[in-house]
Amino acid sequence: MHSFKINRTKSEAPLIAAFAIFGIIISLIFYPRILWYSFLTFPLLALAYLLLKKLELGLFRRKCFLVLDEEGMKYCFHLFQQPKSLLWSQVEKVNYQLYEINIRITKSGQVISLQTSYLDNPEDFAELKALINAKCTVA
Repeated sequence: MHSFKINRTKSEAPLIAAFAIFGIIISLIFYPRILWYSFLTFPLLALAYLLLKKLELGLFRRKCFLVLDEEGMKYCFHLFQQPKSLLWSQVEKVNYQLYEINIRITKSGQVISLQTSYLDNPEDFAELKALINAKCTVA
């Protein structure tokens, strides 16, 4: 079993975007009522974000991972994604791009794209590629 570390900053990016959109909406709703105090929304949300991250509450408790074993791969790349697993027997072929690995599923023809930028250590890509090549056919 081989596990690869996922870059925590990139895995939290969708959550940061959700916080920013929420802040913009709150600012626009309350701007006419409380005038300049509506601009405190962003520092308060940033403080709430940092506090939730430090205390590991809610979505911040989730772990992101990429694990390859004899049966297949298990992965979760960002905090909004549910952990998924893929068996080697389901893989039809693998295609390597510059910044992603595309995996075609046998029966459905669906393509799963694994972004290599999520890896914490860029040197892990060569090891990941070798492990996948040992189990799958390359296009």
